[in-house]
Amino acid sequence: MDTQVGAPQEITPQEAMDRTRHDIHTMSEGDVYKLLSCAVQPRPIAWISTVSAAGVNNLAPFSFFNVASRNPATLMISIGERIGFPGEPKDTLVNIRETGNFVVNIPSAETVEAVTSSFATVHADVDEFELSGMTPVTSHSVAAPSVLQSLVSLECELLQEVKLGTDTLVLGSVLSVTSRAGLLSEDLHVDTREHHFLGRLAGPFYTTAMNRVAQ
Repeated sequence: MDTQVGAPQEITPQEAMDRTRHDIHTMSEGDVYKLLSCAVQPRPIAWISTVSAAGVNNLAPFSFFNVASRNPATLMISIGERIGFPGEPKDTLVNIRETGNFVVNIPSAETVEAVTSSFATVHADVDEFELSGMTPVTSHSVAAPSVLQSLVSLECELLQEVKLGTDTLVLGSVLSVTSRAGLLSEDLHVDTREHHFLGRLAGPFYTTAMNRVAQ
């Protein structure tokens, strides 16, 4: 249902008092993660493709992701620890450190099952392109392959990484961008009623609700 824009509604003192407070400092790490995931949604998905120094392709989704700077064009991704292995980096981060590059692919709604399957924690010698049924294509500016089925692929060079507690914030300089044929108009607009972007919600849920024109 579309939200009508109008004058702000008056809030009574009781309504203000009824708002629930969540004290971050008293919550467990898992609960903080769930709270953040629930509060910040829908989130865009960085379907990151990398290649290891040994030549093994890797593909994994990350939803703690967004644009960091428009000039210079820079993306930011927060990468957590390897699931089930506290203190160990995920293969994506290992590969980025080894090669200095990666590709942020933007998944479409029809690839949701492939996105989910590539989330699995598997051994480093497993190619998630094969696991998810996606097609790797040679990128223009980096060694890491791009995902043929993605809406957009942003080829990035590692600019900086910042350690933030259990996570690592990765900043990547965008070197080259490719997009699905017919996705972008001449003035670089996208008709989201025709091309459906995939968003991440809290838990194991996704959304395509943003693929419409606001009224």
